[in-house]
Amino acid sequence: MPLARLLAVATLALLSSAPAAAAADKVHIRGTAYEFNNVKVKLAGAQIKVDELPSAGATVNADGTYDLAVPAKAAVTPYIVLAGYRTIYLQTFTTDGEDLEHVNFQVPTEPVATALAQILAVPVDADNVPLKCVIVSTFSTRNVRGLDVAFTDFTGYGAHGVAGATASLSPAARPATYFNENVIPDAAQKLSSKDGGVVWTELPAAVYTVKATAPGTKFASFKATCKDGRIINANPPWGLHELGLKNPVVADARWSGKRMTGLSFTKTPKGARFADHGSRKLKPGKTYEMQITAPGYDGVVFRWKLNAAGKPVQQKLCLPLGNTLPRAHC
Repeated sequence: MPLARLLAVATLALLSSAPAAAAADKVHIRGTAYEFNNVKVKLAGAQIKVDELPSAGATVNADGTYDLAVPAKAAVTPYIVLAGYRTIYLQTFTTDGEDLEHVNFQVPTEPVATALAQILAVPVDADNVPLKCVIVSTFSTRNVRGLDVAFTDFTGYGAHGVAGATASLSPAARPATYFNENVIPDAAQKLSSKDGGVVWTELPAAVYTVKATAPGTKFASFKATCKDGRIINANPPWGLHELGLKNPVVADARWSGKRMTGLSFTKTPKGARFADHGSRKLKPGKTYEMQITAPGYDGVVFRWKLNAAGKPVQQKLCLPLGNTLPRAHC
C-alpha cells in the first residue's frame, strides 16, 4: 500500500476510535427539572451547570428532561439557572463510572423562594438571596426510587415522604426544621411528616454529610457543599432516600457440561422482573447473566462463567435500588 494511503487509513482509524475512547471517560446524569409544588410545569430552556466544571452543561428539553455528561470519576455539584426561578444546587455526587438516573431538579419561583425565606426568618441580601447556606432534602420512600419508575409514576405516587424520621449534619450545625403535611416549614414539627421535607438555614460554608434515622428503616446519606448564598435541594428520589430492602431470591442452575439445562428461582419478591444477557452455553471468557429486580428491593445479579478447570461457577452480585451498576455488596 502506498505510504500516503497507509497514513490516510491510519488517520481515519484513529479518528473513528476517538469518540468511543472519550465516551469511556464520561458518565451521564439525567433527570427532569420542574417547578416546586407544581410538577406539571417543566423548566424548558433552563441551563444545567456544574459548580466544579465550568465547561460542563446541558439545556433542559421541552418535556423537562436533561442529559448532562460529566467525568466518570469526579465530585460534581449540578445546579440549575432559569430567569424567574431561584438558582438551586443539588447534592454533591461522586461519580464512579456509573450513569445517574432520575436526578431531578425541584425549583421554586422567586416569589415562592422569598416567601419560604420569610417563613423561616432567613437573613437575606437586597436581592432576597440568603446570606448563608440553606440545605433542603426529603425523607423519600423507596417506592419511587426504582430505575423503571417513570416520571409520571413518580409524580403520580403522591407524597413521597417518610414520616417519623430525624436528620443531622456533620459537622454539627443548627437543628433542622421539618415540613408539616401541608408542605410548610414548621418549628413545632419535631419529626418528619408524610411530606418528608427537612431544611437547615444560616449554615456556614462547609462540606456537610447529611444523615437520617427512623425506626424500622434506613436511609442513604449525602454530601452537601455549602457556600454563602447557596440553596441546596437534594430532592427525591435522591437525597435522604430509603435504602432498598434486601432481595432474598435464590437461583438454582442445572448443567450438562457447559450448557445450562435449567434455571429456577425461589424466594422472589412480589412483582419481580427478570432480564438475561448472554448465552446459556458457556464459552471461555464469556458469561451468562440474569438480573432480578422488584419494587422496593435491591436488585440481584447472578452471573455464570467457566473457571480455570472449565466448570461453570456462579457469582451473586447486588444492584442497589435506583442504581445501574452491580457490586459485591449493597
